[in-house]
Amino acid sequence: MTAKPPTPPLSRRAASIAPLSYAQERLWFIDAAAPGSAVYNVPLLTRWNEPVDIDALTRALAAVVARHEVLRTTYGLRDGRPVQYVGEPVPVPLEVIPGALRDDEELAPHARAPFDLTTAPPLRCVVWQGGADGDAMLLVVHHIAVDGWSLTALYEDLAEAYEQALSGAVPRLAELAVQYADFAAWDREVGGHPAMAERLDARLAEILSVPGDLALGPCPPRRALPEGERLGRRYAFRLPSQLVAEAQGLATRLRATDFVVLFAAFQAVVQRWTGHEEFLLGTVAANRPHPAVEQLVGFFVNTVPLRCRLDARWSFERLCHEVRGESFRALSHQRLPFDQLTARAAASRSRPQGPLVGVGFVLQNMPAPRLGDRPRWTAPRLLPTGTAKQDLTLVLEYDGDGILATVEYDVDRYTEERARAVSGHFQVLLAAAVADPRAPLYRLPLTRPAEGRPRPGVLFGEERDLVGEYRERLATAEQGDRA
Repeated sequence: MTAKPPTPPLSRRAASIAPLSYAQERLWFIDAAAPGSAVYNVPLLTRWNEPVDIDALTRALAAVVARHEVLRTTYGLRDGRPVQYVGEPVPVPLEVIPGALRDDEELAPHARAPFDLTTAPPLRCVVWQGGADGDAMLLVVHHIAVDGWSLTALYEDLAEAYEQALSGAVPRLAELAVQYADFAAWDREVGGHPAMAERLDARLAEILSVPGDLALGPCPPRRALPEGERLGRRYAFRLPSQLVAEAQGLATRLRATDFVVLFAAFQAVVQRWTGHEEFLLGTVAANRPHPAVEQLVGFFVNTVPLRCRLDARWSFERLCHEVRGESFRALSHQRLPFDQLTARAAASRSRPQGPLVGVGFVLQNMPAPRLGDRPRWTAPRLLPTGTAKQDLTLVLEYDGDGILATVEYDVDRYTEERARAVSGHFQVLLAAAVADPRAPLYRLPLTRPAEGRPRPGVLFGEERDLVGEYRERLATAEQGDRA
């Protein structure tokens, strides 16, 4: 059994120069390898329920940046190592465009414009003002400064500061106990302990022989491109609220989480596409290991490779039990830096060349921001950036009417037709699995019969006397032989 790394106290250090967290360092290297890429832009569009007060919004954004140091941080090299420089509060770049926002094509240049992490803070804002359909606001943040769980704090703080600004006061938000730079230094201290290296080696030994470079059907070989230069598209679909409720009901009966049931269904689909009964899929963990960081805006998430093992003769119910066990074990691995696992796997001669994981599954279940009974804007919508982080990733996100799902795929390997097929298979198999969780996996369908077509095994067409026809043909053949 490997030793457990120590947990030092996480306290305020108030340093203006700090190391990068392990999660940040991975994004920094990706940005350095593909400067100008939008792969880790996070563009968030909100529609306003009233006209935007630009002066109040400007002051509110300044208050948010003052509270969260990571939103005014730049990055560079010092003594050959990347570090972060915490700057003084400065106004957030805010562009106002008169008139209505026409469509997503107008958004694209603003959403995909790159950040220069060495010279400018990782946050900017664009407002379309005065349109007949109302005002719109686009916040674009670099992922090195934010993750999905951060959005609750970001938008709640912005709403509070905006209310203060509208009342004529100078917006002031409560000071945080610690900042992201404090966490990054703490993260390095924990990650640098020898016990962490032992845990990395132990986990690597478990997954080294498991295929992660998966191909969902025939596809071209992967091009040797930096992650930031992989072009991607998204195919969106929706899981109906009734199906989501049935999946949640099954999870409750199995004493599991929604993640377990949904992930098990995706595993079964991947097994059908690949023919493998053991493989790796990547997921993401919130990785907020200390109560002091719960209210922080910052980048904490870590990619976690999950070992998937299934037998087509198992019932879906048994697969869920297996997934529940692996998911629980994976909680102890969410602190292992993914880039270090990847580097160690690449250095191993026993593993074939290729990514540690090429296919991913993500369930976004972070709490929605609390914006009051009469919110001034709608919930933010994450826009595409025209890039892909993996070969293919299924992302599920709860909303008010079921689950909004997206298949993000690398256009060099997959097509929209393939993404549509994978999404359809996932929906059909999930529906069949929750309806009959004791059915063996190989019996769960991937497609629905086309309307008007018979079920498999049912004869279709004009009624015929097949026995009589057979006897008639046999008699004819016998007469021919006698002749």
